[in-house]
Amino acid sequence: MTLRERLASIQERAQAAAHRSRFGVRPIDLIAVSKAHSVTSIRNLYELGCVKMGENYAQELLGKAPLCQDVEIQWHFVGQLQSNKVRHLLPLVSSIDSVDSIELARKIARLREKLQPTRPPVPIMLQVNLGNERQKSGLPPKIVEELFPKFMEENGVMVTGLMTIPPFYKDPEKLRPHFKLMKELFDRLKEKHSMPRNFRYLSMGMSRDFEIAIEEGSNCIRIGEALFGPRPSTAQD
Repeated sequence: MTLRERLASIQERAQAAAHRSRFGVRPIDLIAVSKAHSVTSIRNLYELGCVKMGENYAQELLGKAPLCQDVEIQWHFVGQLQSNKVRHLLPLVSSIDSVDSIELARKIARLREKLQPTRPPVPIMLQVNLGNERQKSGLPPKIVEELFPKFMEENGVMVTGLMTIPPFYKDPEKLRPHFKLMKELFDRLKEKHSMPRNFRYLSMGMSRDFEIAIEEGSNCIRIGEALFGPRPSTAQD
């Protein structure tokens, strides 16, 4: 399949899943995860109308974004972020979707005030570790809920949603309970948000499970391999 055909297929499957969902038909944001893929592929995808790109590694985003300055790509950082990289990423990203500590949120807020004082608060998503897996970043759901008021106090950031990478199962159907818990957490936090209209993204669902995630309430999916094709063998894991 061509890039155009893969994009059309994902969009059609996403809308079909939304029609099946008990939460009703709704816009589904697509973030194209371009990890290890070329700038040419990114630009081709942009020309097809996909403007949101996600990167897992700071160095990779720092290398690609300057080569795409002539187009209006919205870069999302979706990987584990070291605090010493925040300064370099801030001028390039439209959102940091993997904030996993109040310390990181504060670092982003402070650097935004110092480096970009006229910029509106930086959009962030809080990463939730649904399975309490040591090898994955993110905060357990209970801790996210407890710390949520503290994230609200940081004037330099705006919490726009939640993101998760659920445990791996060979059968994606087994993820439904995890996605349900995530939607319930999202709904509870929306009621506590100081600006509920801004808390609008429930980012869950990737190449192999995005339809189930949408059926269970997701409105933002992160697609890499199903869109770009297999990553080059030299890609980082």
